[in-house]
Amino acid sequence: MGVTVDNEKQMFVFDFEHDGVEDIVTLTGDGYQVEAFDRCFYYGYEFTSQVDSLVRTAFLDYVTKAYDLRKYPDLTDFVKIAIDALHRRINLYKYDLVVQPKVSNKLNQYMMRYIYRFAQPKLCKVEDLLNKDKVEKLCLSICQQNVLIIDDVTTSGSTLNEILRTLRILNEDNEITIFSLIGRKDLMAEAG
Repeated sequence: MGVTVDNEKQMFVFDFEHDGVEDIVTLTGDGYQVEAFDRCFYYGYEFTSQVDSLVRTAFLDYVTKAYDLRKYPDLTDFVKIAIDALHRRINLYKYDLVVQPKVSNKLNQYMMRYIYRFAQPKLCKVEDLLNKDKVEKLCLSICQQNVLIIDDVTTSGSTLNEILRTLRILNEDNEITIFSLIGRKDLMAEAG
């Protein structure tokens, strides 16, 4: 699965059949463990090392500002491929709770609808986890559940780190999986 840049036409080209050396994103494959948080794993696409900041910013804008996904079939296939790969790796049926981002754009809504094809987990908004009054109410249920955190794009990682710290206080033994459609491994380096 490859996404490249056509500089002449100033557009992104999706090729779901081939990987190439000029691809700007790749799937994380088996994911990787977030070292600062035991039993926490990350999955999604990440930018390849040769992608400069201008291309990264343009692609993130393209992905997050698609208001009518029916006009972007390549983008919906991009999401489906990532979530299908996630399901093959972790089995979405075993997740009871999904934490979704504060801002729910069309892409996040589509990701949730697609995840619901596999299971119907309880939903929790990020702001509920970061609100001390609401956390107390969520505490009992979170303590017994495997948690999937989803987001379209992980940029600085600061909110994600705060969520992970809160979840680890409430749920130190169960599995936590992060699925960011697009992110970077090094965002988690400062998690501890």
